Formats: sequence, structure tokens, C-alpha cells
Amino acid sequence: MPDLPSAPPSAPGEGAVVMPPLTAPDQAQSAAGEGQVTLMSPTAMSERDETDWAIVIGVALVAEIGLLWGAACVGLWRRRIALYRAESRAGQAGEALA
Repeated sequence: MPDLPSAPPSAPGEGAVVMPPLTAPDQAQSAAGEGQVTLMSPTAMSERDETDWAIVIGVALVAEIGLLWGAACVGLWRRRIALYRAESRAGQAGEALA
């Protein structure tokens, strides 16, 4: 193994190495909402205008379930009408043969 120095070499004329502080310096305040992790819409202009993403997803889910339920009801209604018409035609054809 190579022999490594125990301390970094200092620049000529310097006797000691200055280490950085252990804590980060206070940073200037970041832009509004930039340092926050929230479920708020990034397009909101102020605190009052923020839309909670859970509400948006909930409304979309309810609308989707409603549309799917409505489509299923229309499909069942069309099948019942088709069955009723088929039974009517079969009954009329049976009467004509008798």
C-alpha cells in the first residue's frame, strides 16, 4: 500500500489548514413554496387558491365511477329492450303459425 500523508499539504507560507464550519450557513429565504413538500397544486397563486390534490383525485374518481355506472346501466337497458323486442317477435311469429 502506498504511504499516505496524515494531513493535507498546506500552501506555501501557511502554517495551518482552515476547515469549513460543521453547520451550513443560514440560507436566504427560498421562493414561496419552493422548500415545502405538499399535496398542493403548483399553479396556485396564494394560500387561498391552493387546491389539494387529494380532492382533485377524489373528484376525478367519483366522476369516473359515475360515468362507468351510467354506461353499465345504459348497456343493461339496451339488452332488456332487445330481449323484449325478440320475445315480442317470437310471440307474433308463433301466433302466425298457429
